[in-house]
Formats: sequence, C-alpha cells, structure tokens
Amino acid sequence: MPDKPFFSVIIPTYNRADLIEKTVLSVLNQSYPNFELIVVDDGSTDATEELIKGINNPKLHYYKIINSERGVARNFGIDRAMGRYITFLDSDDMYYPWHLSHAYESLNNYNFPKFFHLGYEFKNEKGKLRNKISKLKNDDILMFVKGNPLSCIGVFIDKSITNEYRFSEERDLSGSEDWELWIRICSKYGIKVDNRISTVMLEHDARSVKNFDEQKLLKRKLLSLQFAFQDDNVKKNFSNHFKEVESYCDSYIALHLVLSGKTRRGWKYLFQAIKNNYLVLFNRRFLAILKHSIINSFTK
Repeated sequence: MPDKPFFSVIIPTYNRADLIEKTVLSVLNQSYPNFELIVVDDGSTDATEELIKGINNPKLHYYKIINSERGVARNFGIDRAMGRYITFLDSDDMYYPWHLSHAYESLNNYNFPKFFHLGYEFKNEKGKLRNKISKLKNDDILMFVKGNPLSCIGVFIDKSITNEYRFSEERDLSGSEDWELWIRICSKYGIKVDNRISTVMLEHDARSVKNFDEQKLLKRKLLSLQFAFQDDNVKKNFSNHFKEVESYCDSYIALHLVLSGKTRRGWKYLFQAIKNNYLVLFNRRFLAILKHSIINSFTK
C-alpha cells in the first residue's frame, strides 16, 4: 500500500472552466511529489467537470456537490483529505513549482507546527507585480486586528486540528470565512511563517466585482465578529482590540462601497472606522478610499 500523501491541496471551484486548468496544472507540476489534489466543484454549470475529468493524473481527485459556497466546499475536501497537512487554492490562482517543497522544508525546520503560512504575491493579467505579502512575523496574532494578511494559498493546517477548526458554512459570511477561521486557530496555536514567495494571486475581470451590496457587507461584518468572538481564545487575546477590529471591518465596507460608486455611503462607514480607531487615517486603505472617491467625483 502506498504511503499517505503529506499534503492535501483542496481547490473549491464554481464556473471557472476558463481558468482552473492552469491552476490545477500548477499543482500537478510541483517539484515536491508527496501530495494529493482534491478539486471540489461547487455545482458548476459550465465545462468544469469535463475539463477536470480530462486531466489524467492519479494525484487528482474530483468531486461535485450541490452549490453551497466556499466554506462547505472546503470542509467537504477536508473530510476526504488523507494528508498530514491541508492547504487551499482558489481556482484562479497558481502555485510556483517550488511551493510545496518550500513548505515541507519550513514545516520540518519548525518541527511541524499546527499552523503555517508561506509568502505570496499579486500580479495583473499582464504579469506585472502589484503587491506581495512577505513581511509577516512568527506568532504575531495581532496582525488580525488590521485585517487578513493571510491567503488560503499560503496557509497550511495540521489535519489533526480540523475536527475542531472548520470553515463556517454560513453563506452570508462568504468572503470573511477565512479570516474568522484564521483568527481562531492563531488564538490557540499561534502561527509560523516563511516569507519566501511561492504562490501568485492573479487579477482578472471575473475577480473584480463592481457592485457591492451594503446590507450584505454589513451582515458579513456582523457575522464574522459574532462567530470569531464566540471563541474563548479569541476573546482572551482580542477583547482589548475589539474596536480596532471593528474599525478594520468598517473601513473594508467603506472601500467596497466607494468602489461601487456609492461614495456617500462609503464615507459613512469610514467616519465610523475613524471614530473607533483614528489610525485608519494612516493606512493604505484610507488612501484607496480617498483616491476612488476623487475618481467618482469626476465620473458622475
């Protein structure tokens, strides 16, 4: 009987037949060999199933479920994973060939921690570098006060803790279900990091949602705070920072409303964010809100 894979890579996907092949091949072309790839098709209605089933590789396992959102799809994959460590990849992002090799090397150096993260970068469709996440610090759990610097493509979770730590399956939380899980795990186990860049998030038109619903964003904020702060370890570590966390959430809503052209509504949330934490004025998100507000004023 062959050894179990060390890594289980889980890709949830929905109607990304035009993008997912490159994503899957970036995993199958890893220099580190001991892994499995689980693709969970969240009810796609395009050619995703035919495309994935046409890739002949014993490491690749394909499942199709009724559309239920990312949290359900990722948990479905976790339940079927055989690896010691579980990691995730969105169906429009890619691994560099050394990603799993770097991960194994660092996990071994850290004596196999429960939670680990590798660096990643953002590029546009022309391959131009837009940003990179490469300055995280070990066990700096308070980074979650200012937002969510972690990416699913960089996260590795010890399978042994996944019975206790799961993605929320609340559909209205979609988009913040990862932040809510990371803050709970880090509050108990901390985090080890390797800032070497080994994955890339790709910007494209399908990723750029132009119309954000205020009530959905507000509900998402309330649910993420509610679920996270039900956890005793989160309350212990973050109770003195609740206003700062809430300020981050409000500035997030502000930015996305302004991006949707709803400048006045966006500034309502920005003022609330500043009220809770004036340091919002000195971060990049404030500058982005200001920039797009000015652009909106000239495009009316």
